[in-house]
Amino acid sequence: MSVSQTILNIAEICARHEIKQLVLSPGSRNAPLLLAFSRHPKIKIRVIPDERSAAYVALGMAQSTGQPVILLSTSGTAALNFGPAIAEAYYQSIPLLVFTADRPPEWVDQNDGQSIRQTGVFQHHVKKSFALPVSLVHEDEQWFVQRTINEAIITSQTDNPGPVHINAPFREPLYPATDQSWEYDRKVAIVRKSHTRKDPDKNQWQQLVQQWEKAEKVMLVAGQMRFSESINQSVEALIAKRKVTVIGDITANLHQAPKVIKHSELILEGTKKLATLRPDLLVTFGGGIISKSFKLFLRKYPPIRHWHIQEAGYPPDTFKSLTQVINTRPAAFLTRLTSLISEKGTTDWYRHWQEQEQFAKSCLEEFLDNQPFNELQGVQMAIHTAGEVHLHLANSSAVRWANLAGATPETIEISSNRGTSGIDGCSSSAVGHSLVNNRQNLLITGDMAFLYDRNAFWHQYKLPNLKIILLNNHGGGIFRLIDGPKDQPELEEFFVTNQEISAENTARDFGMKYLYCHHKEDLATKLAQLYEPNDHASLLEVEFSNNMAEIYRELKAKLQT
Repeated sequence: MSVSQTILNIAEICARHEIKQLVLSPGSRNAPLLLAFSRHPKIKIRVIPDERSAAYVALGMAQSTGQPVILLSTSGTAALNFGPAIAEAYYQSIPLLVFTADRPPEWVDQNDGQSIRQTGVFQHHVKKSFALPVSLVHEDEQWFVQRTINEAIITSQTDNPGPVHINAPFREPLYPATDQSWEYDRKVAIVRKSHTRKDPDKNQWQQLVQQWEKAEKVMLVAGQMRFSESINQSVEALIAKRKVTVIGDITANLHQAPKVIKHSELILEGTKKLATLRPDLLVTFGGGIISKSFKLFLRKYPPIRHWHIQEAGYPPDTFKSLTQVINTRPAAFLTRLTSLISEKGTTDWYRHWQEQEQFAKSCLEEFLDNQPFNELQGVQMAIHTAGEVHLHLANSSAVRWANLAGATPETIEISSNRGTSGIDGCSSSAVGHSLVNNRQNLLITGDMAFLYDRNAFWHQYKLPNLKIILLNNHGGGIFRLIDGPKDQPELEEFFVTNQEISAENTARDFGMKYLYCHHKEDLATKLAQLYEPNDHASLLEVEFSNNMAEIYRELKAKLQT
């Protein structure tokens, strides 16, 4: 038996499309594809045994590079474990090329091992599902495979990028003969697609500028997005010409732009007359935002008009106020808009937002100075001492405390799995970044997210550029904050799910440098030790015994006085 030339051509097509990274979970049914990819000189493979972790590692790699990453599994439930990361990639518009090896169709539902219904299994959370033929003998079948792989790659990258699924059934025997000649066909069919953009025309610009000029209270809200110097510069230029209120939570990566409101959640907690903060015109771009209270605020006090800017597709109507979708690049749109609008001075509304921002910031600082050591203080210290890092914020408490802290040094770029906001792959995604970037990567995570994803470190890669800060409050403390669970007698047993595990054994098992801290006075020293160069990943466990929910309620009461 030999591996079909058509299968070898799949690897060649991917390489010709500049796809260079593949994450593999070992198996047998995927052997033809595995060998085709592993022997290709331009494709680098990482082996992550746990499929759920592997998928999140691939997601992190694609987050970091902005390019598609190949993900490959064997058949059966192994493939299903890709599901959570695929959903996250779908809602974050991250390109993944997901290959699942399958049993031949005649053996599905016949009690044959590792045979499940795989065709289209991810259909609701991928841009498109593809199924390869089990027979590759006829030239039409061979042409069909080449066409399908080209289409899958193009689909993953164009319009709103995202994951695609390719199900590949194989009959036995699966392994090539030792004497098989192994050559990649340089004459494979390669299909390219030009990237076209739909910028507003002259008449549309005229209408948009008229609406803008009529609005006295203009608000820009940036959702989650990768760091973009051009977006930061375009926002800065716009604010210089027209004092618009810009709201950007920590995952928006807008911390280089001046006068951005970073404490909106605290402002809303402390403002008694919320209607005074309502915008006339709301302009949004990027993905989702963290603050539930801010989403509820705009739903209760909607703007007269709401524009959303994204390069392609139709966006979600998060604030229930959408009036115009503008399919273009946000930076280009804001730059062009700035050149067309008239210059205006500071309005009372803009000044009110800035005053509220300063009050919230100073109130937070004064409050924390008089509190016992807590998670919010720990996150603040970690971020302010991190230097130039790529910061990964795990769900759910870590990203919330970092967002609440607000101030972020300009040297930090931020990633977080806020597409679906699950805790299941936060560490694995950080590992993915560490595998493909040359930066220092810092993961701030909670104990539940860390314990849930310990297989993120079950592999052969040392990751000296990964530092981890584990906030261990011994349970899902976020549930003590959420209305509903916090008022139930079952809170501690069924929602918080208290646990007494330390991370020391995990660190030892995976060869990490381990540090421990329980007091604020010791944290600065331990942080400095964490950031020291090391041959392996390093982990600092910071243990907390206080109730952060009570501290947060005290903070809200102070804001309202």
